[in-house]
Amino acid sequence: MATISAVLNGPKNYFDLFDLPVGFMVDQSRLCERYRALLDGDAATSYGHPESAADSTPGQSPIEIQLAYRTLLDPLARAAYLLDLLECRGDSYGAGAAEYGALEGFLMAEIELRESLDEATSRPDPAAAVAGILTHLAEQGASLEKDLQRVLGDPSPQNLTAAREILRRLELVGTCRRDAEDRRAALTPRS
Repeated sequence: MATISAVLNGPKNYFDLFDLPVGFMVDQSRLCERYRALLDGDAATSYGHPESAADSTPGQSPIEIQLAYRTLLDPLARAAYLLDLLECRGDSYGAGAAEYGALEGFLMAEIELRESLDEATSRPDPAAAVAGILTHLAEQGASLEKDLQRVLGDPSPQNLTAAREILRRLELVGTCRRDAEDRRAALTPRS
């Protein structure tokens, strides 16, 4: 898969911090290895001299390192961050009427998913109906993640617009999954 070459000319971005190529796919073992090394190096130097901790990872506190790690570890957060990096670089994706139309479609999809969830809880076997919706949402999420990986592999302006829309849909699926899981938990008798 093609990766996106240098995104920013300036301070380190999260990919630079962990010595990873900028792209949607990341080497998770390398990410974990660099995360531990950054924190271990920071912890070792911060016990001796506070000033030397700042020198080990310029401008990066342990909290910032942890935020960067969590962002790159989570595919949705990584995609949103990657799109933000590309936007900072000056690539535009989605503006004006097209952006408004995407938002309108996003809101309609959210309403439809919530209505189906409301209908499911009023069926004779609401737990099975909610489980079916959860299965559908998991499949939809997996398909959208594959689509996101594909379009971020070639960061053309058209694909960046598509990536932003896919990311919105993934966020919607995640929200609806959490709602469905809450309803399933409410339907499950407590022991």
